[in-house]
Amino acid sequence: MGIIDFVAQWHDTILAIANIFIAIGTLVLAIGIPYAIKGAGREERDTFYATLDRTYFDIQKLVIEYPHLSQPNPTNKTPEEVIQYDAFAYAIWNFIEAIYDYSKEEKYLAETWGCVLQHEAAVHGLWFMRPENRKKFKAAFVEHIERGGHLPVFSDRDS
Repeated sequence: MGIIDFVAQWHDTILAIANIFIAIGTLVLAIGIPYAIKGAGREERDTFYATLDRTYFDIQKLVIEYPHLSQPNPTNKTPEEVIQYDAFAYAIWNFIEAIYDYSKEEKYLAETWGCVLQHEAAVHGLWFMRPENRKKFKAAFVEHIERGGHLPVFSDRDS
């Protein structure tokens, strides 16, 4: 066996080993990338959910600090409190609209935050029902709220 035969055989062996490593690497990537994407999506979802929780907690802290914000009826409120309530109700409905927007892609949000939507709609539904406030939101969202029965039915004396 000459040097040329030895180098040719060694070259073929190296190529065979390299092909084995390439095949193993491809297999690891084929399995690992989808798993990593799924894990990243789960992490992103958890982070987003924590952000929603924190935002809603901050909203609730405002109610603790300013109890009049949980009372939509303007009777016995100062003009400043009426302005504060209007801004607060707008923030609440923007929060609900954000959940609506994101729940189109993440169905679990509609289920998880549905009780918050029902509660806030019951408390702040009159504010939302005013025509000047409805136009602050996308038509699809307004239709969803109306069609979904999220707004409470009020008698004339509640207006």
